[in-house]
Amino acid sequence: MAEDVEARTIDFCRELVRLESPSGDERAVADAVEREMRALGYDGIERDELGSVVGIVRGSAPGATVLFDAHMDVVPATEPERWRFAPFSGERAEGRVWGRGATDVKGSLAALVLGVGALPRAETPGTILVSASVGEERIEGLALSAILERRPASAAVICEPTGLRLGLGHRGRASLVLEAEGRAAHTSRPENGVNAVYRLIEAIARVRAMRRPEDGLLGHGSSELVEISSEPFPGSSMVPYRAIARFDRRLVRGESRDGVLGELRAALAGLDGLSTRLNEGTLECYTGRSFRVPAFHPGWAVGPEAEIARRAARALADADLPRETFYAPYCTNGTATAGERGLPTLIYGAGEIGAAHAMDESVAEEQLLGALRGYQALARGLGR
Repeated sequence: MAEDVEARTIDFCRELVRLESPSGDERAVADAVEREMRALGYDGIERDELGSVVGIVRGSAPGATVLFDAHMDVVPATEPERWRFAPFSGERAEGRVWGRGATDVKGSLAALVLGVGALPRAETPGTILVSASVGEERIEGLALSAILERRPASAAVICEPTGLRLGLGHRGRASLVLEAEGRAAHTSRPENGVNAVYRLIEAIARVRAMRRPEDGLLGHGSSELVEISSEPFPGSSMVPYRAIARFDRRLVRGESRDGVLGELRAALAGLDGLSTRLNEGTLECYTGRSFRVPAFHPGWAVGPEAEIARRAARALADADLPRETFYAPYCTNGTATAGERGLPTLIYGAGEIGAAHAMDESVAEEQLLGALRGYQALARGLGR
């Protein structure tokens, strides 16, 4: 039976990779997840108005409700002609499954659905919720928040690539916009105008000089320039009258929207024509629902001595799996469970984050099968 589940996990991972599912177009993956849950005898299967799928497994012993979440969407496969194997081939070679989403996070999704579905109910305490959520690559936490409104849980495991290490937190993320206003003029007489780009250049220098917040568990926060533009575009014989820069701001614990924007405005004090705001994330769901929300996703962390960390480490050790812990530099749906709701949360999954969003993405079959066993161990250990 174990060998059948392991073989099916690899096959299901390959099937999911072959189903292209950019954010907002996850329907085919949702259908496959529902089909597999039904074949495995899940006690309940739901699909919400955003298009996320939740499978319910009820154990025979009393216990907590633990939610496991793996998102179904993937980022685009850029430069497909340069990939070693076609990005959506699900090729199996060299002990790995290749293709976009293999690591982030269709391998973990396959291991999760099969692993929890194969648990003997007599060995399963409490209730296990298996969430296959939409839109994480566009707006972290949005779809999972909707699931938690309907299906509350007492703890959560976010299935992201950790190399089978136990993630105890991650930095958050904010998207910050700086906008400089100038005055248009002909470039032959620039003194008649105000060049918005020059104003923006000075503002960018001040942002780069800002103090980086520090966290004892998550390390330093950071601000990185990711986008710059000016108007009119394309440029002509006109002094730019508007210029916009966007920064990706990585957050540590305790940082709030008002606090981050307040520090930014203080750093820009004295500069004319500058304004700041949060960028907005957008998501068009395949069900027809659409969202536009401020891009602010809090960071969070727990120490190794926290109860959820100790119980998880013990469960993994009992299953002869690594119990090494770490803090992730990237942002996940854990921003909704832990960052916004304070829900005890862990990160755990197959593959290394360096393969995510990269050319020739792949995941080792050994990692897939480790995640399969790991999710089963965590379901038993956290549900008690």
